[in-house]
Amino acid sequence: MRTPPLLTAILLFLAVAAFSMPSVAVDEASNDGIAQQLNIIQKIRDYNSSLAESTLRNVTFLVAFLGGILSFLAPCTVALFPAFLANVAKSRNRSVTLATLVFFAGFAASFVAIGIVLTSLGKVSFAAFQQDAALLVRLAGIVLVFLGALTVAGRGFSFFRFRAGLPHDMPGTFAFGAVFAIGWSACVGPIIAGVFTMAAVFNNYLYTALLLFFYALGLAVPLFAAAFLYDKFNLANSRLVQGFLLRLKIGGRELVFSSTNIIAGLLLAFLGLFFIINRGTTAITSADLLGKIALLAVVSGVAYMLHRLVVARWVKSSNLAKIAAVAEILAAIAAFSFITHKYNLRTTGMAELLSRAVLEKTRLFSIIAGAVLIVFAAALLYFAKKQVGGKKEDSETKH
Repeated sequence: MRTPPLLTAILLFLAVAAFSMPSVAVDEASNDGIAQQLNIIQKIRDYNSSLAESTLRNVTFLVAFLGGILSFLAPCTVALFPAFLANVAKSRNRSVTLATLVFFAGFAASFVAIGIVLTSLGKVSFAAFQQDAALLVRLAGIVLVFLGALTVAGRGFSFFRFRAGLPHDMPGTFAFGAVFAIGWSACVGPIIAGVFTMAAVFNNYLYTALLLFFYALGLAVPLFAAAFLYDKFNLANSRLVQGFLLRLKIGGRELVFSSTNIIAGLLLAFLGLFFIINRGTTAITSADLLGKIALLAVVSGVAYMLHRLVVARWVKSSNLAKIAAVAEILAAIAAFSFITHKYNLRTTGMAELLSRAVLEKTRLFSIIAGAVLIVFAAALLYFAKKQVGGKKEDSETKH
């Protein structure tokens, strides 16, 4: 039985329609998806442009400087503490302020260079740089371990020199600051994120470099303040800093190590190993160690005050005093463990909240930042004048 031509044509039409209709639906759905993606991309571009314009309008050098100071309250700055302590221990017989200045110069140079590279690549996070340049961060960690070994051996950072008038370990201190900046993960707050976005949108790299420098300068202000106090009260001569000598005999040869050099070297080696294992200091930021360190400082302070006011006055027996000291340490550890377990104390958003407040009232906070910068500059000038005066006295004494 033959199929009528009309019926055959109808069946062919239905078959073609059945296969073609889904593809048309898929094409329409695909076009809608592409349109939505383009719309999202456009919104991101508009937001970035708006943020870049706002940053260009509101973030001045003074605001960036104040943002750096406020970022010292963020968890990412915890990694600066062992670096600063290593710098102090290494410079026990010289000016810590000068060593901090040289360290900051190396840190700022590397920090600004990395920031410019990041903005040229369209990134707004130092952590992203460390993920992409993991090998470079691990090499920085190896260098820090090497510097730590030199410090333990009593060589300091004197592995290369430039000229006789410069203290022999200053170039190494500069290199230490530059290498440390490679692995240090800066917290991405509203100010520094806005700076990166502005640079990516307007390609204004020179202005960005200056903003990053003032941000780094603000970050270093607490370190300079600690160094000023250290030199002012001559803490280098304290027994704690001078430490003691450790003598070891290896193969008939006596080796002498300084306790402060050992501590400084171990701190540097710790930082280097942390860079190698974790590819930077992001793990410290995410763990919010700053909050735990602040809580530990408060608990320790309360325990010390109780010891001075109660135990030291009422306990006369040396044996009882030792037992009480052990009990105080155990009580402080128990209190710290209880508080951290019971309450979620975090400092992660503190610096960000303060930075947003700065951006909302830029004129007021610019005046405050200007006053802080003037005081800081005056302190640096005073230190420079004192250094020059000290050198003149030394030369007159020799003659």
